[in-house]
Amino acid sequence: MIEKEQVIEAIGTYMEEKDLTLAEIKVNKANNIKVFFSANGRPVTIDDCVALSRHIEGRLDRDKEDFSLMVSSAGGLDTEK
Repeated sequence: MIEKEQVIEAIGTYMEEKDLTLAEIKVNKANNIKVFFSANGRPVTIDDCVALSRHIEGRLDRDKEDFSLMVSSAGGLDTEK
């Protein structure tokens, strides 16, 4: 199972470099990963989500453990159950 800490480590300094703020990470036993973040002083763009998703995917090994990944603005937390 992928741990929340692994995802936080995968993000590393990327968030700082891109001036993004992590709001929440959810990882369940089925390796469904949800990452919610905000951009400092501006709205989150789809390009921000795509870039962060690719960054995370490049640092987790699908050969070891398969996973699904959803990356969204922190505004997505309002509707998340």
